[in-house]
Amino acid sequence: MVSAARPDDAAKRRALAEAAEWFAEWQAGELSSDQFERWQAWLGDSDTHRWAWEQVEVVSRRFTANLDEAERDTADRVISSARHRRRGRRHLLSGLSSFAVVAVLVGLSWQLTPLPQWVAYWGADYRTATGDITRIKLDDGTQVWLSSASALDVDYDRQRRRLQLVAGEVLITTGKDPERPLYVDTRSARLTPLGTRFSVRQHQTDELLAVFEGAVAIQTLGDAQHASQRQVVNAGQQARYAAGRIGELTPAEGRREAWSNGVLLAENMSLKTFAAELSQHHRGRLEVDPAVADLTLLGAFPLDDLESTLNMVETTLPVKVRRVMPWWIKIEAGEASPSQE
Repeated sequence: MVSAARPDDAAKRRALAEAAEWFAEWQAGELSSDQFERWQAWLGDSDTHRWAWEQVEVVSRRFTANLDEAERDTADRVISSARHRRRGRRHLLSGLSSFAVVAVLVGLSWQLTPLPQWVAYWGADYRTATGDITRIKLDDGTQVWLSSASALDVDYDRQRRRLQLVAGEVLITTGKDPERPLYVDTRSARLTPLGTRFSVRQHQTDELLAVFEGAVAIQTLGDAQHASQRQVVNAGQQARYAAGRIGELTPAEGRREAWSNGVLLAENMSLKTFAAELSQHHRGRLEVDPAVADLTLLGAFPLDDLESTLNMVETTLPVKVRRVMPWWIKIEAGEASPSQE
């Protein structure tokens, strides 16, 4: 079992409350220079504070992306009310204002999977931290590569072999055991490998299966509107699926396998997608200016060396990398590189 220290839940709850209040002030653009310095001091005070700020930002981004206009207006009023209450009670970091903001953010994040996944993640048989990739060899010869911030449960008995992807992404090369079938359960489906090598990745709203050898059968769980569906995905194919649907088969992307070797493989990949993939392996915020988001990259980039990868991007594309803060990097339009002139 991969070792990982259990977080101090009380400290994290306190940090989340403080981060939510700072976020309310920061979002409103009302931080004075003195407050900005105190916010920065708070942020740099501990890894727990930085973690809490990242969580609030992540939930906020998902919040904005998934609400309609009326819901956003309601949320804005809640956060605005919390911000005003905070002004009168700045010394009570655990008071009603922080509770109101945290309740909105935590309640939303529960719906969008982080909190249930955190509980399952910390109790999983195998798990990785952000930036880590781990290779696991099981007793039947099955090999599993666990990607960054991922978790897996293993349940083998005399009748069957069962793996459950709790979070993130795995690459699996199946071992031979004709007496016990192998299943891989995900949030939305049961996957049955047919002597194969494949990867599966969980996204917020769906999952992605890519098959490199053999074949894998998808059996979705179904939902209130749709019955369970079945689809066999053969070598060289991939498919997105959710509980109620299976998307069309498309060519398997090499990057869905390359990460196991510590490589981000870009095959005419947009800079926006590239940054999103890279962000899965690094803490902090990696932002791309919309003006350059559609520029495309071709090549192999190291996942474990952020500086080298960003330097490669700067020399390949007409962009510049700017560090807004130590944990916040922004890729913006820049001068054309010599290779493009």
